Amino acid sequence: MRLLFILLMLLGSPAFAAPSTPQDQVKQMVDGVFAVLNSDQSPEEKRIQISGTVQNFLGVRSLSQRTLGVYWKKGTEAELKQFMSLYVQILERTYLNRIEDYSGGKVEYVKQRIKANKAILDTKFVSSKFDIPVKYKLIENDGVWQIYDVLIEGVSLVRSYRSSYNEILRKEGFDGLLNKMEEKLVQMEKG
Repeated sequence: MRLLFILLMLLGSPAFAAPSTPQDQVKQMVDGVFAVLNSDQSPEEKRIQISGTVQNFLGVRSLSQRTLGVYWKKGTEAELKQFMSLYVQILERTYLNRIEDYSGGKVEYVKQRIKANKAILDTKFVSSKFDIPVKYKLIENDGVWQIYDVLIEGVSLVRSYRSSYNEILRKEGFDGLLNKMEEKLVQMEKG
């Protein structure tokens, strides 16, 4: 009974309350990432923890759908599921390989715009090495704001990947794209 009471208290506390705005949602993610970055863990332990933290805030289906564009409707459920899994792994490895670059930095929240179930949040990553504008595009699903695109210095993650992936899809179809994504992961694993 006491355990149930403690659990209910924790779930009702502000730390476990669902963020109410897109900025709250992104701030929760960023704070979690910086807590790991500033810890004494090894770089590999940091990567693993950050991966789990960030995945909770990504709208993987929405991100994938926007990246594939018109090809989304052409894929089977199995192909789309495999694409989403590979895509998240590639994104993680691409950005988490630069994990040490972001230690000691902070995020400034510049402006938030909400229209219906979509939002844009302008931020700036500031450190002794960088001063980088980062724009998050979010969509609300079941009361939770999820990231479906990130623009770093004006460059859209979705558009960048869509351009290269659509070219492969045109020439080689889903089988070709999925094979290339698996090859890319193997290369990234090797360093």
